[in-house]
Amino acid sequence: MGNEELEAVKKELAAMKKIELTGFTNTENATAYFQNKELILEGIVKALETITVQETSEVEALKSTVKSLRDELKNKAAYPKELSRRELLYSLGKGIAAAWAGNYKTLAELSFSPNLKADNWTNPRDVTWGERGWKVDKAALGDPMGSMGATTGEQFLINPIYETEIMTDAAKKSVMMNLVRHRPMMGPSIFLPTRDRGGVQLHWLTAYGQQITGSKPKGAERVELKAYTLAGYIPWYDEFEEDVFIDLGAMFVDEFIEVYGAEFDRQCLLADDDPFTGAMAASGVTEVAIQGASINALTWKDFRDAVLKVPAEERQQCAWFVNETVLAHVTNIEDANGRPIWRGPTEAMPGKLDLYPYHEVSILPQMADIGPNEIFAVFMNPKRIQHGNRKGIEIKKFDATTESMEYGELFLRFRKRDGFLVARPDKNIVVLKTKAASGGGGGS
Repeated sequence: MGNEELEAVKKELAAMKKIELTGFTNTENATAYFQNKELILEGIVKALETITVQETSEVEALKSTVKSLRDELKNKAAYPKELSRRELLYSLGKGIAAAWAGNYKTLAELSFSPNLKADNWTNPRDVTWGERGWKVDKAALGDPMGSMGATTGEQFLINPIYETEIMTDAAKKSVMMNLVRHRPMMGPSIFLPTRDRGGVQLHWLTAYGQQITGSKPKGAERVELKAYTLAGYIPWYDEFEEDVFIDLGAMFVDEFIEVYGAEFDRQCLLADDDPFTGAMAASGVTEVAIQGASINALTWKDFRDAVLKVPAEERQQCAWFVNETVLAHVTNIEDANGRPIWRGPTEAMPGKLDLYPYHEVSILPQMADIGPNEIFAVFMNPKRIQHGNRKGIEIKKFDATTESMEYGELFLRFRKRDGFLVARPDKNIVVLKTKAASGGGGGS
């Protein structure tokens, strides 16, 4: 081990000192942030132990720096700086205005960073601000020396802590975001193992020396979870260029979380290869037709027949997902004994639909729009949906639009990267649909 390892440690320590002065709006976000920092420090300590160069005094100095950072980290983790909602919106709005005006120094102070590559986004930890402008600590592809120029384009990644706070708000606008399984993604795709039930086999040995046969488990099938970039455009108005940072931050948060929350639910449930496939359109799901072609023919037996298509061990984690207008119809349905199949939610208890929890999802088909042979509800364990999360929200001044050329209208573009995959839908997910108008179809 030598000087290269020593330089790598120095860069890690430099990255540790970034975005330490920012705050958090809740203790959960602060805890997660400081735990990540502690893991980085542990890696630095292990790296220092392997360095065998002769500059022992420099190594000892680095160890002393690590120790002081650890002490400081413990103190900040115990008493994290609280960031009020007003302060968050002000800082976010100030960063957006700085990105629009090209004020790089302000962006650096707020821990925004330039996104230098379009396909493989820049890691904020690899970019620092110096006297000569932005510096890429980790060389970009085709640029082994990194970039020292002050001009880096107009697209910037927002402060990672602000991103965490924004996504917390977005989860409140989405039904599915707090229910699905989230997978961190470092690249454009990851391969996930998926097994059928009984992938692990158990065998009893009843005699000494008995041969163990058939003990090899069935191999896991590997499925690919891909991430793509989602972009949105927010109209920009001249008055936002003045000192109205709180309003600007609030506008961005409100616009982003509203559309992103709805799109998250759509990709989980309704999307049909655009670009992902949701649970209601996935191949392999079990379709159960109700008694009639009209949604008004829906009865309690339809729900009972549907849930019984899912094995009992899987059924325990399942829930219904329906539009609120369909639920309003269901509230008047009674079973064969005259008991309502719907149980309204009570304090600390979810609502029940024929003994199973339900979630009202506004993007699902409404009662008045459901025709013959149309899927309108799904029964599943939401953990079957895998969400790939590639960190980073990018903002950019965007004027390359028809509206800009014809009317002079400008936009603030935001981008985020996500992936969605419905895992093992066969016999685990059931959709409820109306019968075909001819009286056939539906099936099970």
